[in-house]
Amino acid sequence: MSNTKRILSVTGKTAAHVSEALFSHVVDVVLWNTVFTAEASLPQSSTGQIWRAHIAADRFLNEWNYETIKEAIVRARRNRLLRPANRRRHTIPEITEAGKRRLNSIIPVYDHKRIWDGRMHLITYDVPEVKRNNREILRYTIRQLGAGKLQDSVWITPYNPIDALRSVIQDYRLAGSVIVSDMGKDSSIGEEDLTSLVVRVWSLDRLNDRYIGWLREYKRSDKLDQWLVTGYLSILKNDPQLPFTLLPKWWKGDQAYTCVASKLKQLSFLLRSQP
Repeated sequence: MSNTKRILSVTGKTAAHVSEALFSHVVDVVLWNTVFTAEASLPQSSTGQIWRAHIAADRFLNEWNYETIKEAIVRARRNRLLRPANRRRHTIPEITEAGKRRLNSIIPVYDHKRIWDGRMHLITYDVPEVKRNNREILRYTIRQLGAGKLQDSVWITPYNPIDALRSVIQDYRLAGSVIVSDMGKDSSIGEEDLTSLVVRVWSLDRLNDRYIGWLREYKRSDKLDQWLVTGYLSILKNDPQLPFTLLPKWWKGDQAYTCVASKLKQLSFLLRSQP
């Protein structure tokens, strides 16, 4: 079975779909590939044999159109996200500090600590239709905080969101429209206990299925390649990274992280900005 068919059978996603789940622009794909593979080379001729060969050999890149990748490299260099660096006889793209900052704003980071005081918090809001744009900004901010949607205009989070929401409330004149309530340490709603509530609100069962699919592909692969690392990060991007004590016993997210942790640390070092 080919790599692509095997990936589809395990996860239902092609390599291109996986990268699209993590990156919004092909330029970001090029930046990521540059960091991940130091030997990536720019086209050396009108046919670009070296870059074509690199794409053909990498299951992360081989579904992308060559011209699309080539144009993205040009845009990245024009925007000073990449710079050429001569090594031996090949011109290799190197990521700049601006490129590192851009990738660091995109790549999700696994939280090892997840300090929690054992209390859950409820966010409720009532923003009128005339302030629809402000309401959408508020919703976006709440999602970015990793809160889970309990019902329309009602969200829940284990981390106190008031400091993060304060500037949005002030900037968009939403004072009096947003209420943050402390649910205490019991935090049950009706007859539903906290564990069941967390699984339901954050759809942890579906997210766990994605981790299981990734682990299955990891075990079948002979190396931790770019596709596997990107696939893991595309799942982590949707992971609310809840406190460890709130996660169900069947949760596989932590097991997946241990498989990729050393590679992520290496990539993090490469993306570290210079003072």
